[in-house]
Amino acid sequence: MATAYKTPGVYVEEITKLPPSIAEVETAIPAFVGYTNFAKRYVDDDLLLIPMRITSLLEYEQYFGTGPSYTSIHVQVDAQNKVDDANTTVTNSIYNLYESIRLFYDNGGGVCYICSVGYYADNDIVLTRTTNIRAGLDELRKYDEPTLLLFPDAVNLKNGTVPDWDKIASVQQAALQQCGDLGDRFAILDVADDPAKKVPEMADLFRSKIGMNNLKYGAAYMPFVKTTYDKVFRLRDIAKNFYNSVPAQVELKTLFSDSDTDAFGVSIKTKLDNFKKTYTDNDAISSGLSVYTGKLVTDPFAIGNLDTMYQAAVGTYNGAVDDAGRTAALKSLFEFVFYTYAQLEGLATAHAAITAIKTSVITNTDLRAAIVGVLSSTLKTPLQSFRNLDNEAYRLGATSDISNTNADKPGIDFAATFTTAEWQPAAAANDNQIDGLTLTDKQAATKAALNKLYEAVKTGINTIIAAGVSFEAASENALIGDIPIYNSIVTVLNNKVNVLPPSGGVAGVYASVDNDRGVWKAPANVSLNSVSSLNDFIDDNMQENLNVDANAGKSVNALRAFYGKGILVWGARTLAGNDNEWRYVPVRRFFSFVEESCKKSTSWVVFEPNDANTWLRVKAQIENFLNNLWRRGALAGAKPEHAYVVNCGLGVTMTAQDILEGRLNVEVAMAAVRPAEFVILKFSHKLQQS
Repeated sequence: MATAYKTPGVYVEEITKLPPSIAEVETAIPAFVGYTNFAKRYVDDDLLLIPMRITSLLEYEQYFGTGPSYTSIHVQVDAQNKVDDANTTVTNSIYNLYESIRLFYDNGGGVCYICSVGYYADNDIVLTRTTNIRAGLDELRKYDEPTLLLFPDAVNLKNGTVPDWDKIASVQQAALQQCGDLGDRFAILDVADDPAKKVPEMADLFRSKIGMNNLKYGAAYMPFVKTTYDKVFRLRDIAKNFYNSVPAQVELKTLFSDSDTDAFGVSIKTKLDNFKKTYTDNDAISSGLSVYTGKLVTDPFAIGNLDTMYQAAVGTYNGAVDDAGRTAALKSLFEFVFYTYAQLEGLATAHAAITAIKTSVITNTDLRAAIVGVLSSTLKTPLQSFRNLDNEAYRLGATSDISNTNADKPGIDFAATFTTAEWQPAAAANDNQIDGLTLTDKQAATKAALNKLYEAVKTGINTIIAAGVSFEAASENALIGDIPIYNSIVTVLNNKVNVLPPSGGVAGVYASVDNDRGVWKAPANVSLNSVSSLNDFIDDNMQENLNVDANAGKSVNALRAFYGKGILVWGARTLAGNDNEWRYVPVRRFFSFVEESCKKSTSWVVFEPNDANTWLRVKAQIENFLNNLWRRGALAGAKPEHAYVVNCGLGVTMTAQDILEGRLNVEVAMAAVRPAEFVILKFSHKLQQS
């Protein structure tokens, strides 16, 4: 509509000539589905089946914890006292998600989504059921940003002790179906590993189960990889599962004679005995700190549980409406603080003799000294502050049941402990810290003193736990360095548990290649970081049948080891290996990238007039986008018109009926670059000319 000018003068009007630009969508944001240690952002379980966007391994550990521990160990040595590799076993964890995330970030990963579908304790679920992982995939349908789907725990769906190929395939089919329905994501699939089968057999089983639908939206990789991640193996666990060549269970020290010493001349047997005392001491600390199970729930080290219960007791006090209610709540608070304190005091003979830690409980003198330090320094000031308050506080304690004779409330023998000089009320001359105050104010002062004491007790528990762990770790590290046979045991065990499905590392390669070169570059001929070897070695003859499937055309990409190069991703085919249009991973992902970018950036056209001006603008918008991609090498062709064509208009892509029905059709054709999968060098003799 023309502007109605009524006042004489000069007017400025800006005319829009340039079309809007198209913003490129992200191409390598994987969504990992699997089992975690926990799933907590604010409260327990609040991230269960809720996809969470993270940017680092540290964030993962914050919200989902770390990896699981191994489930059982069997270490065996032969007649020459060497580790028997074949008969030394460790039951690997059935949960792969955490280590797969580590592999993802080590290989160039960035932003990703995590969908926790359960916890490590749910062994039966991951072994026998697909519903949890399927539920996680269903949740990801609601999220637009993910572009890759991975579920490394699915390969551990078992039928007895071997992979359940049907259940694994059902999860993989669900992922491919989602990719096909939405069109904006791609599935990275693992071929399950069965030690009893060869590579061709496993590939054939995978192909026979995966079906024929939506194959262009996924790629499969094999074999499993062996990572360089060291696990923490505790000597206490190994010692309980140590066998000789018979095999009969024996002690590790039986491998050594009395004359065997370390580099410093210390007897190996003595070192092992001392270490055993160290972890026995830690068990004693754990037992001592967990006596009061009623308040600490089931975890003696659960400081979070302590805080929850303490704040609940404080909340009862704060909610009291009169002095009588506050007195009752304060008594409960007093009992809680001193029951907790009793766990620390329980490691000593008596409070009055605080430096005389029971040698029958803690044999390590350095560790005992650390506990003495906590009890005599960390707690000293808050204990004295509380004692010097007033007789009121003492009388409050005197009416509380903190007796070792009370079975459901084990703690301090109040009568014996509180009659010592240190615990008696202060002398009259100093007995005036809260004299003259109202009962309400005295209660508030007592509560404040209890709070300081509680914080000191909590610090004390943490300090003692840290000291015990530190002493044990230091002793164990010394054993690894000083005893070659023990070092060999740990090395063999690490080699057996560091096997992972490759999808996490491959997703990292996708992200790295996309960032460095672009989504149109094949994510192949790239080495894998943090991978030491492969579970199976694939040669040229084996890969022929993986790359080209004469029966159904389902290609499987190989990871291969090359001399001097390392472990390389040596394949870039989708599962639709016989499809000339969608054979290659970069072609499928590039088209998805262009489609999604254009879809999101042309939404301004909705409800615009369906006329030539709009057609020209949307055509120019897409042409500019494709021209930039062509200049960056994403499209083939010496000229832009060789690389892409964009058509839009009446009689070209639309009929009059289309316009009447509100449809605006745009047709885009692109000459995508394809990887040079087979590089053929031809040589011949050149005849002599003179």
